[in-house]
Amino acid sequence: MSKNKSKSKGSIVAVIAGVLAFAIIGTGFMLNFLFENSFKPSEFDYTAPASGEGTGYYRYCYNELNENEKKVYSVITQSIYTQPDRIEIPEMGDGDLVKVFEAVSYDNPDLFNLGLNCKVYTEGVKTYFEAEYILSKEEYTQKLKEAKDIASAIIDGASVYTSVYEKEKYVHDYIINHCKYAEPTESPLANTMYGCLVEGKAACEGYSRAFQYIMSALNIDNRIVTGESADDGVNYVSHMWNYVVLDGEGYFADLTWDDPKGDSDVLRHTYFNVTTNDILIKYRNIRQELPLCTATKYNYFVYENAYFTTGAGEEFEASVHNAVYTSMQKKYKCVELRFSDASVLAQAKSSLFDSGVVYAVFDEIGLITDPDNAKVYYSNDDKMNTMSIFF
Repeated sequence: MSKNKSKSKGSIVAVIAGVLAFAIIGTGFMLNFLFENSFKPSEFDYTAPASGEGTGYYRYCYNELNENEKKVYSVITQSIYTQPDRIEIPEMGDGDLVKVFEAVSYDNPDLFNLGLNCKVYTEGVKTYFEAEYILSKEEYTQKLKEAKDIASAIIDGASVYTSVYEKEKYVHDYIINHCKYAEPTESPLANTMYGCLVEGKAACEGYSRAFQYIMSALNIDNRIVTGESADDGVNYVSHMWNYVVLDGEGYFADLTWDDPKGDSDVLRHTYFNVTTNDILIKYRNIRQELPLCTATKYNYFVYENAYFTTGAGEEFEASVHNAVYTSMQKKYKCVELRFSDASVLAQAKSSLFDSGVVYAVFDEIGLITDPDNAKVYYSNDDKMNTMSIFF
């Protein structure tokens, strides 16, 4: 009996030892499992974001990032449209969070759900990106659809033209005719394409982002430009406008400055496809590194035969006649003329008003019936050497 009892005790000890060993090994497996799945950085499966013709995006800012920053940008843009609470991202390394976030924002005008703030933090060995959203997921989904619907209608309207110039001008004119300038304090979405396209009121950022979105959809190479501008050349404020590439050459386009403030509904083309020298008349501290823009082929005044190197003579009078007629046919409310320098502008004023050229032209076209007693109004921009004569 005692012998059997002793054997039974040994068996029990062996079983207990086995259970303990299994428990220890099991705990090791469990700890390893937890480490592998909770504390080890993920291996990210991502692809570089599409950019260029046919993609709907020209991601200049992405291409200016370093390799670590590009990885983070790519991972963020793959999921941020669904507004997750946080996004696990690759370790930033030598990356710059502000630069990445700005690139995501500037390259993707349809991400108007993003606020101005974001943060990156770590938990264990994992790194997370957390964005600020100014709209709920449901609001953003609905508003994005509204903005895209209007953008699609504009794209359809522009697509009937074969010339990139005419497509761009159609978009420029549509936006200005359907949007009024508003300070960001007047609408929480004034700085977005939604504010411009749907609400019809936007600040410079809203104009620029709407134009960027539609240009990209039309496969016209473009990007956002930021810096400072001043109407008087003294009081500069932060500003945003656009850079476009037509037939391989760069131009600047500023829809905000072409949309008169206040109650005026007369659109202009003063800043439609201008050169670097033109833009530097009222702008400074451009943040983006851009090629020097010297092309004039698609400048509004050059393309529309409304650029003059002389302000007198029969040829000048005939050109003014054609410019007025063309502007009327396009249902503009004024004719816009540009002159090579201040002296030519002064000469043109004298010819048009003192010598009566504008009254004769208006009479021929049927805009006035009594040239001797008619009044014709105009305004001019002495910095850009332009003149607008109103119908």
